[in-house]
Amino acid sequence: KIIMTAQYLLGAAAVAEIYKEYDCFAYFYNKYWTINAPLYLEKALDILLLEKLEENAHVLDVCCGTGNVAGLLHERGYNITGLDGSSLMLDYAKENAKAVEFIQADARDFNLGRKFQAITCLFDSINHLLNQDDVLLVFKNIYEHLEEHGIFVFDANSLSSSQDVDLSDFSAVESNEVFISQGSYNSIEKLITYSLTAFINEDSKWVRYDNKIYERYYEEELLISLLKKAGFRNTAYTYGADIGIEPFEDRVFFTAWR
Repeated sequence: KIIMTAQYLLGAAAVAEIYKEYDCFAYFYNKYWTINAPLYLEKALDILLLEKLEENAHVLDVCCGTGNVAGLLHERGYNITGLDGSSLMLDYAKENAKAVEFIQADARDFNLGRKFQAITCLFDSINHLLNQDDVLLVFKNIYEHLEEHGIFVFDANSLSSSQDVDLSDFSAVESNEVFISQGSYNSIEKLITYSLTAFINEDSKWVRYDNKIYERYYEEELLISLLKKAGFRNTAYTYGADIGIEPFEDRVFFTAWR
């Protein structure tokens, strides 16, 4: 049985409430967790996606987070739309990529009324979906928003890498903020729990925030089967090590065509 937390229950509340845990995480995610990742992800997209797209192609970045990858792709001339469930993540995204259109919506339940030549979902966003039904909902939504012969590219933490995942405590201490992350892994449920604690100096008073972020590891063949169930054809995956993406050697990159 997979742990299901209330903030992820589709329809349980407004999108802003469902993803409130990510609002608490947004500041530190933007400042500490995305320092180099967008450049490595851009390199992977160069190999797996961008050479297949025409100039000015319309691309949807699902679970865009703080908009770093969307900003890089916009600078290269693509028409980018970013979508995420967290309002504060999107606040940072609008600062990081001012010319990009950003939309707040749940990746499992959105309808933009238009289609795209390519869709991405990066930085192990798929691992944040805690059950197969939710993964399938996202894949179906993405399929419906792709043009005919459009391509979907996403990455995920490989199941094999769960045995060696770095769960050491991470901390950042600055004059007006302290951030501590502690990870634990449940090998039976293939679930990582990141317990996050932040102390923020607000108006000369230190305020503590606590929240949890979850990631589930999926077998590569299971994700391929869900892609096919959603309607995709010509599905494939490769590892970061096979395409020279460091330090994402154990990350799996999937491609699927409509």
